[in-house]
Amino acid sequence: MGKYVELSGTLKKRLWGYYSLPGLEGIIPNVEVETLATVKEDGFFASKVSFSTISGTYVEAGSHILEEGRMLDSYFLDDFIKPVTIIKLPPQEPHAVIRRQLLEQYAVETKAGEALIIDTGWGAMWDKEGYVLSCPTYANDAIAWVLEQKPSIFGVDVPCIESSWSEDDDEEKGGLLGELFVKESLLVAPLINLEQIEGSRGTLYCIPLSVEGTSGAPARVFIELE
Repeated sequence: MGKYVELSGTLKKRLWGYYSLPGLEGIIPNVEVETLATVKEDGFFASKVSFSTISGTYVEAGSHILEEGRMLDSYFLDDFIKPVTIIKLPPQEPHAVIRRQLLEQYAVETKAGEALIIDTGWGAMWDKEGYVLSCPTYANDAIAWVLEQKPSIFGVDVPCIESSWSEDDDEEKGGLLGELFVKESLLVAPLINLEQIEGSRGTLYCIPLSVEGTSGAPARVFIELE
């Protein structure tokens, strides 16, 4: 049996969320956990958990930003389990913009049709102040490089990927990620514990909740190391 590393964050009450982004305050809800019954009072314990499809660590399919994109429930179980290559970058500072040159400098051999994860070190900031608004982002040329690798799953440790989301450039927003989704690739984000991975290869398991008619869902994500 190989070594497993947990890559998904725990859903909990008042977890970080995209509600901190301008314009999303009234759209994306907080994660809420409410006790419905207790063993002492009711003879059993049960809870009500509410969240969005982009709460915590999640898997997203094309319909996230493409009107005619695939829904997550159209994928099969083995689509969420893939050999993976991990590219480890030097720890990135808040507001850093990752460019193609940096990816090429630290790239290792990747294989088309497999999963690709990029480690920026930002996973250590999970649920801390500035996690969303100060995260490193990817320039257009960096995402273009990712697309050239033809991953079936693209995994990142930042909550916001494209640098255009942090700027006043509406025409660019979602553009290159849209190209990823057009190719029916999946996005898994944001990841944690990437610093615990030894080496650059393994098997990625990103198993989302099975929900009908959504673009994505929170997921349990882990890697089996080679």
